[in-house]
Amino acid sequence: MQMKFCPECGRPLVQHKVERHLRQVCLPDGEGCGFIDYGRFTLGVGGLVIDADPQTGERRVLLIQRNQEPNKGGWTLPGGFVDFDETVDQAAVREVMEETGLQCRAIGMVGFRNRADSDVNTSYAVFLLEAIGGERFTQPTEEIAQCGFYTLSQIQEMPRLAPLSRTVATAALTAELHLLRPITVSGLGDRPPFTFFIGSDRSTQS
Repeated sequence: MQMKFCPECGRPLVQHKVERHLRQVCLPDGEGCGFIDYGRFTLGVGGLVIDADPQTGERRVLLIQRNQEPNKGGWTLPGGFVDFDETVDQAAVREVMEETGLQCRAIGMVGFRNRADSDVNTSYAVFLLEAIGGERFTQPTEEIAQCGFYTLSQIQEMPRLAPLSRTVATAALTAELHLLRPITVSGLGDRPPFTFFIGSDRSTQS
């Protein structure tokens, strides 16, 4: 849905060609502020946490069962939306803590999905995390029905596991993932340094 009024100054927006698209614009020549509506974008994250079964040593992936719509009762990697005041890796760590009780640190990015629908452009990044503390929730919460670590054979039998989560979990447990690892890059001019994720030949097994 397109905006009708400028969120900056409240004036009516009008269609105006900006680069190759007609966009809703608060025209400066009409005493507007120049705001341009570039459309709706969302950024989500998922946290991939792997451990080993203490009895068998078999590797497992952390999954949650949703207790809310959309997809109530379905299974997925823990995750959610990125807040405006945090980076994507911080968001992944926060979401895993909120949904499972496990405190983690980010190791690197293992996947990225982007989809341009008619009403919104959505992006989703998956980060490999290492559990470093906390205790996994054993009781349902308002958002999460249950969470736990699951082996490859268990994952393959889950009928309501989200396709992207199934793809990532299966790849992680069959050693097919490669990492984009974080490095710190100096900002331009007086901008602060930032984290950049760059390809590495070190696998998730390191």
